[in-house]
Amino acid sequence: MLGACGGGASGALEVRLLAERDACGAVEDAAALELSRGPSVLCCCVNAAGEVRVRSISESRAALHTLQHSCTDVLWEDQWERSGRDVKLKLKLLLLDSQCALRLYELDPQGQPQLLCERSSESLLQCVQHKHPDVPELLSLRPLWFADGCCVLLLNTCLLLQLRWTDETAQLETLSCVRLASPLQMEDACADCRLCRGTLFILLRTGLAYVFDSTDGKLLASVDFASYCSLADVSCFCLFQISQDLSTAVSITRQNQALAVDLNHYFRKYPDHLHCRSAPNRPFLRPTESWDQDSLASSVHSLSVLDKPFQTDRSWEARLSSLYSRSKAPERPAQGLPWFRDFPHVECRRAAATAKLSQPSVKPGGAVTCFDVPDGATAAGLNVSEFSALVTFVCPGNTNTVLAYWDLEGQSVTYHRADAPAAPVQRSAEEHLCLLLKPSGLSVVLFCVTQDELLNRLMVFGTAGTVDSLCHLNAWGRCSIPIHALQAGLKNHQLDTVDFFLKSKENILSPASGFVLPVSTQSHLRSKSALCPALDLLRSAIHDTHTEAQSQQFCDQLLSITLTFLNTQTRVLLTSTHELDVNLQECVQILDGYISDLRRYMKKFPWPHASVSLSAAVSIADTDQDWPSLSDEEVVQHAILSRRIPHAQAFLRRRGCVECSLEDIRKTGLRRTFICLTHRDLPQAKTLLTHMGFNVKEQLHSICVFTADRDLRAFMVEELQKQNYLSCEELQQVEFIQTINNLCSTPATRCSNRLDTSRVLQMSRSDPESRRLLQEITQEPDSSSCSSLLDPVRLDWVRYWDRDTQSSILLSRLQPPAQGSWDAAVLWSYLTSLHDGVRASAWVCSSTAADVPRWPALAPHVINHSSRCGQYLRDQILDLLARSDIPTVPRSELSCTVEILILAHDCFSLTCNMEGIVRVLQAARHLSHTHLAHGDGYGLLVRLLTGIGRYNEMTYVFDLLHQNHRFEMLLRKKVESVRDRVSMHLIQNTEIVRYNLRIARKKASVLAEAYDYSPDWAELLYQKVVLRADFSYLEEFKRHRALSAGLFEDISKKMSHHNAPASCSQNLKKLLSHCEDVYTHYKLAYEHKFLDVANMLLQDSKTNSFLKDRLGT
Repeated sequence: MLGACGGGASGALEVRLLAERDACGAVEDAAALELSRGPSVLCCCVNAAGEVRVRSISESRAALHTLQHSCTDVLWEDQWERSGRDVKLKLKLLLLDSQCALRLYELDPQGQPQLLCERSSESLLQCVQHKHPDVPELLSLRPLWFADGCCVLLLNTCLLLQLRWTDETAQLETLSCVRLASPLQMEDACADCRLCRGTLFILLRTGLAYVFDSTDGKLLASVDFASYCSLADVSCFCLFQISQDLSTAVSITRQNQALAVDLNHYFRKYPDHLHCRSAPNRPFLRPTESWDQDSLASSVHSLSVLDKPFQTDRSWEARLSSLYSRSKAPERPAQGLPWFRDFPHVECRRAAATAKLSQPSVKPGGAVTCFDVPDGATAAGLNVSEFSALVTFVCPGNTNTVLAYWDLEGQSVTYHRADAPAAPVQRSAEEHLCLLLKPSGLSVVLFCVTQDELLNRLMVFGTAGTVDSLCHLNAWGRCSIPIHALQAGLKNHQLDTVDFFLKSKENILSPASGFVLPVSTQSHLRSKSALCPALDLLRSAIHDTHTEAQSQQFCDQLLSITLTFLNTQTRVLLTSTHELDVNLQECVQILDGYISDLRRYMKKFPWPHASVSLSAAVSIADTDQDWPSLSDEEVVQHAILSRRIPHAQAFLRRRGCVECSLEDIRKTGLRRTFICLTHRDLPQAKTLLTHMGFNVKEQLHSICVFTADRDLRAFMVEELQKQNYLSCEELQQVEFIQTINNLCSTPATRCSNRLDTSRVLQMSRSDPESRRLLQEITQEPDSSSCSSLLDPVRLDWVRYWDRDTQSSILLSRLQPPAQGSWDAAVLWSYLTSLHDGVRASAWVCSSTAADVPRWPALAPHVINHSSRCGQYLRDQILDLLARSDIPTVPRSELSCTVEILILAHDCFSLTCNMEGIVRVLQAARHLSHTHLAHGDGYGLLVRLLTGIGRYNEMTYVFDLLHQNHRFEMLLRKKVESVRDRVSMHLIQNTEIVRYNLRIARKKASVLAEAYDYSPDWAELLYQKVVLRADFSYLEEFKRHRALSAGLFEDISKKMSHHNAPASCSQNLKKLLSHCEDVYTHYKLAYEHKFLDVANMLLQDSKTNSFLKDRLGT
């Protein structure tokens, strides 16, 4: 309503929202009306005598409650933080009486009030005198804001008191009380006050407005309306309002004059009126480098700072080129940052960061207008946006209520005069709703919008049900719904939109009375031509969604709605006249064509055929005579075959059968179908499925998948293979089941040795069922029994078995000689998963035997990656491998491990980390005894000892070398080898050294993570990058670790705490460009005054929407 007014619409539109309902008494006696926010709308009415009444206007039979009798002001609570989490929130209402006392009520959605607490004027004065003893008395009290349990009050026009309601104490506790740094002396000077974005605006009756910070009461700015608008004889001011973006302020005088001011232009014209302003950061005119002051480069720098063009080439071609470049360059915005950019409150800073200054609606110098209202009318309400202002004028008794819409850009005023007594209703300052309560109900007044535009927007962005209810409530006819609204409804699967569209066209082909027949039929033909595109769109939507499984329900409902509409129109045409002329016949033919096209999308029901199978050819006359002698299931089978299910339901009800519903009939029919298949009567089974409306192939496939009968599954597989209804994967699964069935007669080979019953847990106190199960497990299986858990295997089970599971099942049935041909990894995984230590040990021992083994070759990677056993068996296998010649770890990996341990020891020694040194020594001892002391790892053992160099702590290496007669390897190391290695490293070039440093850094990082050592990466980056500008270190760091958002925040904190030099700011700014988290990048840039970076992120199309959402929350 308060947006920019388009040129195509003018006037006002009053829309009725609620039917005639007595909200809170007589409208003529209402002094103030406030609506609550939320799903349940409560209305609070204050009459002329100060009586407060509350009632729910969303329910017709809601009770009316009276709260108190001396109220001067009311304020509903805005529950921003909890509205999305709790649907059944109780609303709170703050009342202020004439004695400056506060009462807080809580109301449920039905409007039942409950008094929570009460604060008298003496209690409030004591709270104020506790911090400001010089306040003698409480002269005035104005409520400014009430949200999420906190309220802000203005006392004596010089004190800001903030109270908070808590459920624990059940009291309004005092949060803060600050004194305004204002030159005000008397209460009479205050005309109006507003709290917007944490900033307090106070308008004096002289037209002078002061701006204060609501946190500490500091004076931020002042605005003189009369001087800026060049008005000398201005009468007393009474109302003030400011837009949500803090760009436009409007004030109203007692003589019904309005003054509008663009605050950005105002403070550019009067910068001394802005008291909170930081000095501009301009670069030096003289270059910081040691340039010659008389050189061209120095002049270019100085003139660029002054924003003046400088050219060394004075030729005509250079001048034309400069003019051409300036003409093609994008136009620079005339405005800079908003006027409140330096305000300390966080809401103002957020608004300044996201503000986009465009061409203001108010011209420079302000705008002034005078409203044409009846005598005695006073301004009672004011809503302001950056484009317009809406003023509400009321008369005594709420008669002649006038709404004035002032377009600030076009300087035009549009009036709406109520045709009955009407009281203005306030709901929320952010919504800018213009609500009026009349004896006929609640209405909203819209400006610069027509009825068709409103309904079209509601149709596109709302629901068709809302549009239909609104048309019915306001007695509007069916509006002309655009075809793009129908297209949007079909795209979003909105059936209510389609239904409303067809309802709006239901009279398009009806013959109108009073017209001659040829004229009316010609109009029918034209109406048909206008309706064909919509019908084509509906037919296309049905065709597109008919084959989609997820849209089947929508397609059926859309088809039903469309066919109902077409049949109704056809019936109206055929019954409207006795004889159809050429035009009406063409209309009927077109409608019949659409019906014929859409009829093929209807569900196909089983119709009787000329040739019926012998099993289904049951005589209807004989059926009723045979049914009494049959069972219930046989009756259902005969009824399905003869298509007489309703007759069977009636017969079963007479017999007293409980299962006679259609769902029960279908279940019984499926059971009879399964019996027919077990007897291999496939034609009768197909007939039963067809007559019950099932898909025959799908049902046969389900039986094949879920049955445990081998013979029936084989029969179904053979039948489905003929129809090509089984996939290749399912055929492979069937072959696997057949293999399992052939092996089911073979006893399982899970473990070759007999179970030791003495090691089984004995259950002394247990139920008989558990004891019986334990005995079956421990006793020796009967070889004559052929029963197995795999006997009733189903295809549905095999579908969810992976390859490893299938291999395990096959291996459990194969004999040991046949297992040797399997893959080593699969067989080792199977044996270790069973914890079969006997066969696993035999396999390891056979790998070292000289004879030909019956096991596959056992490789080290198989043991490392395919073991599925517990720690006990794993240790046994490793001990067995240690005594054998099978290397469990490749030598290349052992060499890398030794070098990493040596490097880790050097790193921990440099940092004096004793815990890390101890861990390295423990890892070296484990590596020496487990891997290096066996086979040919003695050279690596010597390398580990000499590399670490802690001979006292590593005496076990000497013992290992001495025990295995390899002590001469340690004595063989010469000093010349050390000199050769040193000289070789000295002759290497710089690139190799750098490469080794990178490798060392990478290994150090890996070791730090392996031994739970986490260095302070933020401190390292701060020292290296921010202080020393070593960005090569940053690039190397990024190759090994990710730059998280928390890392940048830690660096920023160190920058702030250490008072780094000013030259480091550019290094930090360059470092922040590597931050991938947009919000962290913006927040840190804003904290360190990198405003160009912050504005760039806000103006970038890729990050603009995300930052606005984050800053808004």
